Amino acid sequence: MPTGRRRSSTGTAKTDVNEWLGQAEDSRKTIDRLIGDYTKAVAASMGNRGRLELDHQESVPAAREWGGEAESLGDRAEIEVRPVALKRA
Repeated sequence: MPTGRRRSSTGTAKTDVNEWLGQAEDSRKTIDRLIGDYTKAVAASMGNRGRLELDHQESVPAAREWGGEAESLGDRAEIEVRPVALKRA
């Protein structure tokens, strides 16, 4: 697929797609490839969103717990520090 200049607006993106299709030997294959690429990108975005929502759901109660502990300590100079395990996606 030919590479064109990157443009930010939707109208110019459509122009690039039309240029690619016009230059393609088999426009049907090009369309199928574009649809496949966009479908994969949407699926990846939805998966990322799901993971972020789950992380948020797990983090809110933990933040409330830690906030409650911090409030209960008040002005005490000694604060217990606990290591936090970080999740890797």
